Amino acid sequence: MDSKKVFDTKELQARVISGLVFAGVFLFVILEGGLVFVLAVTALVALASLEIYQLLEMKGESPYKFLGILLSSAIPIISYIAPYDFVFAILSFSLIAIFFIQVVSREFKGAIEKVLMTYFGIIYTGWLGGAHSIMMRNIEEHVDVVENFARIDAGAFLFMFVVASTVSADIGAYFAGKRFGRIKIAEKISPGKTLEGFLGGLGLSILVAILMKIIFNPQGTLFTYIFLGALCAFVGLIGDISESALKRDVHVKDSGFLIPGHGGVLDRLDSLIFSIPVLYYVCKYMLF
Repeated sequence: MDSKKVFDTKELQARVISGLVFAGVFLFVILEGGLVFVLAVTALVALASLEIYQLLEMKGESPYKFLGILLSSAIPIISYIAPYDFVFAILSFSLIAIFFIQVVSREFKGAIEKVLMTYFGIIYTGWLGGAHSIMMRNIEEHVDVVENFARIDAGAFLFMFVVASTVSADIGAYFAGKRFGRIKIAEKISPGKTLEGFLGGLGLSILVAILMKIIFNPQGTLFTYIFLGALCAFVGLIGDISESALKRDVHVKDSGFLIPGHGGVLDRLDSLIFSIPVLYYVCKYMLF
């Protein structure tokens, strides 16, 4: 197969350049931690929330967009400054606040859709992506981490691990799928996703997981990190296809245009929105 027909050179160049810039900035943010990390996550959650509500509006829904963005963006900050259980209180009061706005509007038409769609945006971006990013980076505050867990602190390593494994799975799937893809995984939702692409992404994710184990020497067996890398690839694929289903429903290719070659923020983070929470709970209840 002629590789020139498979890869769009300009698109590939834009993806590589923007990907490297994004990776460099985010690596600094992860290692820095603290308030810098929280503010970066909050900004990404705000942008992702804006994109998800714009998709819902394209569908003809009328969510309380600004309230949803505000509450979604508040969740990462609250996850950082308040006790762990307080986040669940915010999730509860968020739903009450949405109902309150609906009652004050004195309008019943479309009430179910407005309430559910607004709350969906909060859960999807603020809770799954935002809160769990903060909890993963600060995992030492929630569990009894093994002393000297890795060559860097446990939270930084685990967050780097899940991001590196998930993103490498996406990269591997892109190249393997473009070059060898034949068997469609979810043709109606995401025609570009193939079994060959997934296997290529799985292999690269596992390779990155092994390299992370060698470089940072964390506690645990090599098999543990191979399993975690494979899990990132699988769960990340589900997250990617799930967001594709939302875009397919409103007949758009990308959720936005902020990142050259990648589309919107949500297009870049869709896999991580699923893999970060899953890896957090696996690490919390199994690894530690």
